[in-house]
Amino acid sequence: MNEQVPGPLSIPALWCPIPGGVHPQRDAITDFQLEWSVRHRLAVGGHEIARLAGADIGGLAARFVPRATLTGARTLAALLTLTFVIDDLNDDGRLRGRPGDFARYAAALSHALDPRRLAEPADPPVRALHDIGRRVRRAMSPALAARLVRDFRVTLAAEVRESANNARRVPPDLDTYVRNRLATTWVLPLAGLAAAVDGVEPALADLDRPEVRALTEMTSLILGWDNDICGYAKDRHDGSGDVNNLPDVLARTTGAGPARALAQAVSMRDQVLGHWLRLSHQVDRSSDPALSGYLANLASMIRGHLDWAATCPRHTVPQGGAVVRITHTRDAYEAATPDPLGLPAIAWWSTLPETIAG
Repeated sequence: MNEQVPGPLSIPALWCPIPGGVHPQRDAITDFQLEWSVRHRLAVGGHEIARLAGADIGGLAARFVPRATLTGARTLAALLTLTFVIDDLNDDGRLRGRPGDFARYAAALSHALDPRRLAEPADPPVRALHDIGRRVRRAMSPALAARLVRDFRVTLAAEVRESANNARRVPPDLDTYVRNRLATTWVLPLAGLAAAVDGVEPALADLDRPEVRALTEMTSLILGWDNDICGYAKDRHDGSGDVNNLPDVLARTTGAGPARALAQAVSMRDQVLGHWLRLSHQVDRSSDPALSGYLANLASMIRGHLDWAATCPRHTVPQGGAVVRITHTRDAYEAATPDPLGLPAIAWWSTLPETIAG
């Protein structure tokens, strides 16, 4: 049972031996992100603009792709902004608890990435996404752009499923949660864009290699689990629940209390990160510069998200300050923690050849 406990819940320091980095033109990326958001009316009025600035989405983009061209980093910042807007509409905004309305809105967003002209008038996020589509088509090959659009639509479908679960208070089992969480982080389309923003583009055949697909999925799950773990203390402080949060899912499925469920979540996250580090090292040894750059951007996404979360208001609690701490040392956890690689949704990672998986 996920019973309440007195006092604040302490989030363990999160292990990440990946070095951090930030784009040398971070200020220019942030300036563009705010100007672009206001121009597309994603933030209206002083309060909304201040809230958007406080989220430091431009800083997050600068950490995700520290070696990108300025144009590429700006496009990634715009796409990141849309992911925040869509999540906020679904989680806290006018579409919260309305999965049918959100599904219809997701359909409009999905069509916004098509090259044809939008009908007038259009909702600001829809028009902003149409602009991103134009930027994406200029930044990459048609094949990679089509892949990004596909992954964006896969993510939207996962968000619709999550919205329905939350509205009906239907708690998923662990495997169902993991299967959906692979998409709801938005890492799949963001990684597609990250494949091109450095000025070179890996071959699609390389991106489709099983080990590279596994690394992309692991990146998505690590970011999703880090977000769940970092937000857990704040959610409990605020009294808000989320049937799609990893510690809460573990509490239901293992019978653990909040502190134990949190420790289980961190252990599962560490197991996947350890697997990512071994596999990435093996793949990078035989990669060309374009694929190595893609792997480096995946690494930057994992560490950059943690560095951003350590200072972002989304992951602070009143009078408690930041809940995110980063360590280069991996802690040991009890063997009772569920084995993430045994879950059907991601068990295929374990089938990769030993010479690659390490």
